[in-house]
Amino acid sequence: MTTDARNPERFALAIECSNPSARGADRGEVGLARMDDAGGLAFIGSVGLSQEARGSDGLVAAMNEVCSAHGADPSSIARVVVSIGPGGYTALRISVTVAKILARVNGCRVVAVPSAAVAAVGLLDESKGMGESVDSTSAVIALASKNKEAHCTRLINGELEVLGVIGAEGVAASGAGVLVGDGHLPREMVEAAQHAGMRVEGLSLTARSLLEASVGFGGCFGEIDPTELGVSYAREPDAVTQWRKLHG
Repeated sequence: MTTDARNPERFALAIECSNPSARGADRGEVGLARMDDAGGLAFIGSVGLSQEARGSDGLVAAMNEVCSAHGADPSSIARVVVSIGPGGYTALRISVTVAKILARVNGCRVVAVPSAAVAAVGLLDESKGMGESVDSTSAVIALASKNKEAHCTRLINGELEVLGVIGAEGVAASGAGVLVGDGHLPREMVEAAQHAGMRVEGLSLTARSLLEASVGFGGCFGEIDPTELGVSYAREPDAVTQWRKLHG
């Protein structure tokens, strides 16, 4: 992608709308960062999606708002970073679809980041700058809770290990010191974690953490072609499960 010679700045746009249930006053965030020649990022700012925002219209409006607020021409977006879940089915589909369209229009590539990596950065509060390695704090990050279980990822020694969909016993046996989840975290999992001496903390997912995660963790989340971008689901969507029950 090329930019106007009078405005050579390149930007990375972050879409973090993976888990609306984890949000407070808004349903997600769109963030912006300047890119240097080596692909490093310098966070500029973010805009939240209000609870009234619905569908792709709300997401596109937030994208336009954050670009306008910081004097960034949307055509100067050279990278799209998106949180791919697990999380809310509809929110993830919209996020990924908009990211693909924007990448196609601008001729740029995308970076897909698991939502657990975003939560890990928020948990550890990386204040040393983007791209710094995370510390040795151990945690279980629980997403997409349902039926007394959640999709869990363990953070240990700066690395992420997917545990999959587990329940209270799995959390207690994880050996982690912290359990992170949203308000839908099953009571059984919370009680098991506390009984095992684990600290329970709320889930934090921000556009800034998404951008930091995209260049952190040893650079394991590299740029990909938009056609390769997909959603990470915790389990099979209910609509598919019901179809299987009806039609075998």
